[in-house]
Amino acid sequence: MKLIAIALALMTVFTCFGRVNESDSVKVYFRAGHSQYDPAFKDNRQAMDSFMETLLKAYSDNNIESIAVRAYTSPDGTSKTNQRLAELRCETISDYISSNIGVPKSSIREVPVGIDWEGLRDLVAETPGVPSRNAILDILDNTPVWTFDRKGKIIDGRKNRLMKLAGGSPYRWMLTNLFPQLRKGVVISVIMKDNSNESDPDDLLKLDENTKPDEKNELNENITQDAPSGDSDLLQSSETSEPPHTSILIETPCQSSGNFAIKTNLLYYLALMPNIQFEWMFHEKWSVALETGWAWYAKNTSHKVYRLGTVSPEVRYWPISHSNFHGLYVGLFGGIGIYDLSNGKKGYEGEGGMTGVSCGYSWPIGKHLALDAGIGVGYMYTKYKEYRPLDGHFLYVQTKKLNYFGPLSLRLSLSWIIPNCKQSSKVKSVK
Repeated sequence: MKLIAIALALMTVFTCFGRVNESDSVKVYFRAGHSQYDPAFKDNRQAMDSFMETLLKAYSDNNIESIAVRAYTSPDGTSKTNQRLAELRCETISDYISSNIGVPKSSIREVPVGIDWEGLRDLVAETPGVPSRNAILDILDNTPVWTFDRKGKIIDGRKNRLMKLAGGSPYRWMLTNLFPQLRKGVVISVIMKDNSNESDPDDLLKLDENTKPDEKNELNENITQDAPSGDSDLLQSSETSEPPHTSILIETPCQSSGNFAIKTNLLYYLALMPNIQFEWMFHEKWSVALETGWAWYAKNTSHKVYRLGTVSPEVRYWPISHSNFHGLYVGLFGGIGIYDLSNGKKGYEGEGGMTGVSCGYSWPIGKHLALDAGIGVGYMYTKYKEYRPLDGHFLYVQTKKLNYFGPLSLRLSLSWIIPNCKQSSKVKSVK
């Protein structure tokens, strides 16, 4: 009798799964290596707003059967990093749903899948022009993720085989053309209750009436755990005999820490020069920055003057970026400045310009704080007047020019990455 109940339960689950409407599926992507939600990236804002409206309506009507959060990553990056990234995405999107909708976080099931090998295989099979397609499919189908020796030491693996295939050219092709499509963020599976009183005998399959309630719960749990990895989050069986009314598949990344940062160079304060820099990440690998600093001190009784002002724009490229404003960058900068410097005996007043290249690294030291260390070298030109203080006046001596090539800046900046505000959702009528 118990075997019959299991069979009927499995039939019920796969009948429900077959009812998922592809037109209800939405995709929201995230930037490479990020666990934050960026509403401005691709169509993320529209997809998330639509999802939140539906979820808010369903929760207010007490119409949610279950919610499962699955996180995917692409194969690039280490497996440990990808798994941790998947865990962070699950955690953040669960917090987002719980805080915005009111669903208890304990009722949201988190499944950090990690590398989406099934998705990669589908893309390889469906995409025209994939180099060494048959060899790639053979590796994906027949090579385990990890291969161990008798002592349990890793000696090979699926990713290693792909990277070595044909000198690595197929892997590099997939890195450019296929991997970005696997950077999905999170798949949220929402199964709604069917609150209607109508029932169709052809569509409803019930568990055996003699099955005990605790056995039904055990069956539901085992079905979910033993389901294939690609479908486990959608195989949600209800204790009732009614199938889900509707299903929504949403792929969404997590809340973003923002594309703007405010920085200040701590080393400039040693020179008594307050400063501030604004930086905007307009692309996942590119940013622009504008830095300015001013020191305006004078002691007229001793004819000592310390006045200095600079404005410096910069374009930066981030070849190694773990998230916004975190990682290695190289830059191209320029700048103009004015100065008036006098030690009481001799003074220099002038203006100049500079241009050069920079290199630096920024790493996180807090939730929205980072430390940025870098150096800039290049060319500087300045034209200045030399003068001498005399009886409360300044005596002009001569005008000089200076051409200089070498280090121009040294940076140890404290950065505040401005977090994006959470997107509000309005409850609309969802039929």
